Amino acid sequence: MDEQAISVLNQMSDYLGGSETIAFRARTFFDVVRESGIKIKAARTSSVLLKRPQHLYIDTEGDDGSATTIWFDGSKLTLWKRDVNEIMALEFKGATDAMLDHVIDEYDAQIPLADLFYSDLKKTLGEDIVSAEYVGLRSINGVPCHQLSFESLGADWEIWVEADSTPVPRRFVIDFVGDDNRPQYMAQMDAWSIGGDIEDFKFVAAFPESVEHVEFKLKP
Repeated sequence: MDEQAISVLNQMSDYLGGSETIAFRARTFFDVVRESGIKIKAARTSSVLLKRPQHLYIDTEGDDGSATTIWFDGSKLTLWKRDVNEIMALEFKGATDAMLDHVIDEYDAQIPLADLFYSDLKKTLGEDIVSAEYVGLRSINGVPCHQLSFESLGADWEIWVEADSTPVPRRFVIDFVGDDNRPQYMAQMDAWSIGGDIEDFKFVAAFPESVEHVEFKLKP
């Protein structure tokens, strides 16, 4: 375990976990594994608003034309697939942390960015680490960042953390080594806002009456 890598990760975890509100934009690239075994790169752009302890909003558009908006208001998780005008809703009363645990455990969903939403990031990111290495200072869009590399159970991952008084992640890469196809996920993050005011109405689901209500079901 590289102490410098763990130290930077803990600084980022304390900074994000201790903030009541978080907003950022993520451009993500990930492998879609076809039945033939061929991996196809796909991309999405997401805008995220988080207000602890129990509010979450995510608006996503994919390069394939898909478009999804998610709201969680502490009592219900609502997912609107805008491209097909379908609504799924899950009644769940509690904090965002508990809701994410429930969705991941009960629906076998993979939500890589969700690691950054938890209140206790040290536990979320650090509990399965088996090795850590501080790679060095690197530049992400002109911003100096600490590059950290980790081995975990089931996945190897790297994270680039801004090297100043606002230690936010700027890039996040995961290799799912526990999967025989070894798919990769990468997120490039910017437009960070920490501790700003976010009105509660942002987390209230709003969609047209013409939507089709379908069973709540998530793809892994």
